[in-house]
Amino acid sequence: MKRIIFYTEPEWAFGSIHYELCKYLFARGLNAEVLPWNRSYRRAEMKELAAVVDVFVTSPQGYIRLVDNHQISPNKIIMIVHARLDLVELIKQKGIKEFAKPRELVVVSKHLQQLAKQLGLKRQPKLLHLGINTDLFASKPATSLKVVGYAGAFHIREEFDDELIDSDYQEQNALKRAYLVQEAVQKAGLKLKVAQLYHNSFVTMPGFYHKVDCVIVSSSAEGAGLPALEAAAAGRLVISTPVGHWPERSKDGGGLVVPIHESKFVAETTKLLQYYKAHPKEFRQKCRSIQEHAKSYDWSELIDDWISLLTS
Repeated sequence: MKRIIFYTEPEWAFGSIHYELCKYLFARGLNAEVLPWNRSYRRAEMKELAAVVDVFVTSPQGYIRLVDNHQISPNKIIMIVHARLDLVELIKQKGIKEFAKPRELVVVSKHLQQLAKQLGLKRQPKLLHLGINTDLFASKPATSLKVVGYAGAFHIREEFDDELIDSDYQEQNALKRAYLVQEAVQKAGLKLKVAQLYHNSFVTMPGFYHKVDCVIVSSSAEGAGLPALEAAAAGRLVISTPVGHWPERSKDGGGLVVPIHESKFVAETTKLLQYYKAHPKEFRQKCRSIQEHAKSYDWSELIDDWISLLTS
């Protein structure tokens, strides 16, 4: 049986993606495991692992660790780009030619594929979509709009220090713009429930979606993004900016798209919330159609492409 190691962060989005992939791949005859990259490993143990593994799958950040710290051959690594920062940091640390070395180069949205070209990559990355286990999130669709959920990194505008805005943490979280959701929800006269304030793992998140009626994604940029897919599978109203893979994944009933511009985002989102709050019949119909569309997000619909990548 072919053996695959996902060398990655074991929690939140990366944990959800890779542990679920392991399940679907094993059912198809591939033995995949998650090796958390937030632990220390000796070079000797990693060399021993490499001798019995067919391929490592990781992001550019993990690629640097495997190649530089553990002397794993780039030809034994599939590099998957999940965000703009992945591309920028590898270029900064190793140069643009480094993207030609891994066995395969993959991106998880058309947006990242286009960005790679804009940044000057000569190698054309393969596009593979991310999925979810829709059974984990399945529930009866929401029936009325009372509580809005926010499932991303949450902060208020004042938490950011302009002098530190270039730091990785600040840059990544500043893109989420949770304060815009807070503003729109307040204007619409609804309650806001924030997952990050009391959830500590992706494993507990399915329960969160059952306690809200709508989920809003306010990001100004994303590599892909899972909350919109997860909320849709739970039969919730989904409102998102056109970032990451949402434009291509939300076609034909996947959810509602609002502008990225801050004032336009707040105005349009508030208007939509007020409308669906006042029209429960239309709200229920929309939630049902969104949940139906979410069947296309299940890993079972996407796994063939991942198997092709991992066995090539």
